Amino acid sequence: MRWRPLVVAAAVCGLLGTGLAMPVAAKETASEAPATQLRVALDRVLAEHAFLIVQVMRTGLTPGPEFDAAADTLDANTNDLVAAIQSVYGKDAANAFAEQWRNHIAFLVDYARALSKKDTSAAKLADTQLHQYVVTFSTLLAGAVQLPEAAVEGLIREHVEQLEQVASFEASRFGEAYPAILETYQHMFMIGDALATAIVAQSPDRFPGRASAFSAATDLRINLDRLFGAQTELAALAMRAKVNGAADLAAATGGLNQATRDLTAAISSAYGGAVDASAAAAGRKFGDLYLAYVGARKGGDTAARSTAAQDLHQYGNSLVGFLAGASPLLSRTTLSQLITAHTTDLLKEADQYVSGSYAAAYATQRGAFTRSGALSAYVAAGIARQFPQRFPDTAFAAPYPGSQSRLGLQLIGLMLLVVAVVEMALVPAPMPERKPARRRGSRR
Repeated sequence: MRWRPLVVAAAVCGLLGTGLAMPVAAKETASEAPATQLRVALDRVLAEHAFLIVQVMRTGLTPGPEFDAAADTLDANTNDLVAAIQSVYGKDAANAFAEQWRNHIAFLVDYARALSKKDTSAAKLADTQLHQYVVTFSTLLAGAVQLPEAAVEGLIREHVEQLEQVASFEASRFGEAYPAILETYQHMFMIGDALATAIVAQSPDRFPGRASAFSAATDLRINLDRLFGAQTELAALAMRAKVNGAADLAAATGGLNQATRDLTAAISSAYGGAVDASAAAAGRKFGDLYLAYVGARKGGDTAARSTAAQDLHQYGNSLVGFLAGASPLLSRTTLSQLITAHTTDLLKEADQYVSGSYAAAYATQRGAFTRSGALSAYVAAGIARQFPQRFPDTAFAAPYPGSQSRLGLQLIGLMLLVVAVVEMALVPAPMPERKPARRRGSRR
C-alpha cells in the first residue's frame, strides 16, 4: 500500500486534536468538555474503521485502483487513530499500537481473499493469525489503559469475530453480511467508550468534564452520531453495489433503508414519539431517492439525474422543516446548510465513483461521514437543550419524574463503576515487547 503524509482533513481529527489540547473554559457545555470531545472522537474514528475495513476486504479480492483507494483511505483512518494514541500515551506506545492494528487489517484481507478462493489452508492460517492478534493486542491495550485484560480481550475478540462473519460477504451470504456489518460498526462505539472511560480516569486533569462526557445529553449525541453515520456509510455501500451491478444490491439497499428507519425512530423517540407522519414517510424514501440518482448517473440519463437530485434536496428540505418545526432551538438556516452540504457530498461521491475517480470518491465519503457528525452534534444539542430534564448534561443529575430510561441509567452506573475500578488500579504497567511488523496486504 502507498504511504502518504497525514493530512488532518476530517473533522473527527480536528475535534480530537482540540479535545486533547484546548484549555478548559470556566463554563463549559457538555459538548465542549475535553472528556466529551475525547469520547466522541474515539467513537467516531473507530466506527469509521469498521466500514472502511469492510470496503477494503471487499475490494481486496481484486487488487487494482479501487483497492488502492480504499486501502489508502483506511490507512488515513488508522493514522488518525494512531495520532490520538500518541497524543495520550507517547510515540513508543503509538508505534506498538499501529503495528498491531495494521496487522489485523492485513490478516482480515488475507482471510477474505482465502474464502473467495476457497483456499481452506490459507483461511485457517489467517484465522489463527487473527486470534493470536487478539491476545497480543489485548495485552498491549490493557497495559496502556489499565483495564482488566480479560475485559479488553473480550471487546477485541468480538470485533475480530464480527469481521470474520462479514467475510461471508464473499461467500454470497449477503443476508448475514449486512447485519454483521452494522453489528461490528455499533460494537466499535463500545470499544471507544471503554477507551475513553479509562483515559479520562487516568488523566482527569487533562480531560476534565467526566460527568458531562457520560451524561444523557452526550449519550443522545453519540446515538445520533451512530445513526447518521450508519446511513452515510451504508449509502456508500449501496451506491457501489448499484454502479457495479453487484449481487448484494438488494441486501445493501435493505441495510440502507433499515438505517434510515432506525434514524427516523430515534428522532421520533427523542420527541416523545410525536414525529409528523409525512416527515417519517419522506425519511423512508431516502434510499430509493439516492439509488435513483446513482442509476441515472450510471446510465447517463441527464434528465432523470436532475430530477433525482432535486428529489434528494427536497427530502433534505422536509427534514429541515420537521426538525426546525419540532425544536425552537434549532435554526432552519443552520440545519439547511448542514443537510444540503451532506446531500451534496453524497451526490458528488456517486459522480466520482461512476467516473472511476476512486481516490476522490473515497475522500468524499470521509467528508460525508464527517458532516454527518456535525449534523448529529447540532441536532442532539438542540434536543438536549429543549428537554434538559430528559437529557441532562451531567451523569449525576437526578432523573426526571416518570422517566422510563432505566437502561440508560444502568449503563451510566456501570460506566461510573468501571471508572472507579480504574482509578483504584492506576499502577503503570510495562508495554509488552513488540513483534516484528508484517507487511500489509497479501503475503502469499
